[in-house]
Amino acid sequence: MRRYLDHAFATLGAMVVAIFAAIMVLIFIQVINRFLLGLPLFWTEEVVRMLLVWLVLMGTPVVVYQYQEIKVELFNFKSPHLEAFRQVIVSILSVVFCGMLAYWGYLFMERSLGTMQPSLGISRAWLYAPIPLGSILTIIAFLVRGKEVKEPSDPGKRI
Repeated sequence: MRRYLDHAFATLGAMVVAIFAAIMVLIFIQVINRFLLGLPLFWTEEVVRMLLVWLVLMGTPVVVYQYQEIKVELFNFKSPHLEAFRQVIVSILSVVFCGMLAYWGYLFMERSLGTMQPSLGISRAWLYAPIPLGSILTIIAFLVRGKEVKEPSDPGKRI
């Protein structure tokens, strides 16, 4: 099962890389057309904005699954039991937040079904669809990721 999960999240990560590459290409095309050719493309800005939302919300589950999320520790427990308890509480709060985000994101997406993107002529729901989708995938990532492997502490490695 772990192999399939690793493969699924690696595939999602590859999709995130492809989205990022598309954003870079579109921004480059937009700059060339606007400043060198004097022919701005009206649709590139909307596509880049939509892809940026997809990039962040599809990248979050990958980051969570690989334990690469940014962590700010307010309390540093020396006891392994208290540290494990803290990590469980943080995970539960994160899952609850993502659940609320999925619910409200779905309602927001549903309300936008009838609204069209001005320059693209597609439903605005495509802009908001990654909110519930990314939230649900992030919840799945929290629930299925394995135990975090702690690196040995190196006192000279502190920031």
